[in-house]
Amino acid sequence: MILKPAFNHRRVLAPSDWTELAQGEWLKQEVTEALTPWLSRVFGYHLLKIGSLSGQLDMSSAPIKHQVTVAPERGADLIADISRLPFQESCIDACVLTLSLNFHHNPHQLLREINRVTVPGGHIIIVGLNPVSPLGLVSINPQLGHKYPFNGRFFAKSRVKDWLAVLGYKVIAEQKLVYSSLLLKPQHTKYLQRIMAYNLPGVGSFYCIMAKKLVRPLTPVKRRWAFKQKPLLNPVATMNKEIE
Repeated sequence: MILKPAFNHRRVLAPSDWTELAQGEWLKQEVTEALTPWLSRVFGYHLLKIGSLSGQLDMSSAPIKHQVTVAPERGADLIADISRLPFQESCIDACVLTLSLNFHHNPHQLLREINRVTVPGGHIIIVGLNPVSPLGLVSINPQLGHKYPFNGRFFAKSRVKDWLAVLGYKVIAEQKLVYSSLLLKPQHTKYLQRIMAYNLPGVGSFYCIMAKKLVRPLTPVKRRWAFKQKPLLNPVATMNKEIE
């Protein structure tokens, strides 16, 4: 399988509201239910919601009460380029990205910027689109190329986990959800989704990843292979002789 470069010159505007997505209200509810138990494990002072979709999720279950939404669209608490956040280094305790990587032309830069503002020991929660799924399959149809979320960029969960590992994050939780192509209303595919979730748990159309930023030790670790100086076995004796 040939992986396409993460950087893309063609920019696709991110959705500004869940209603713009196929079955958007249902998707919003499914994602909220999946993230609620994770958010209860996040502590600190500041929680950053990246993108309008993240800002519209109910995160009242999080112990962090100071929550700020950053997005380039109107309606956000702070209107800014999400790949150039107007925050100091290491000042955010948790970040939530809902489809932010899938609708950004440079996901590497976005993750680097998130890493810059996240404190050591902080958390990142990512919601992404799974290419190996019913949604990923129907997104090949060119007639859906202008509709959300079919026009998003699909990155495998393993690939996103590799990006996080390079930045020094450890994945502590992951989950697949939404076993549907979103072409039909969820009540029409309810039983099919249950069968797929039980027999094919890896083909959920959406995935959630929770990662923790590792804390680097303050004291350097000595190299185990460093050579130690051996003591002299035959020391040279010094002779004091008077000069006649």
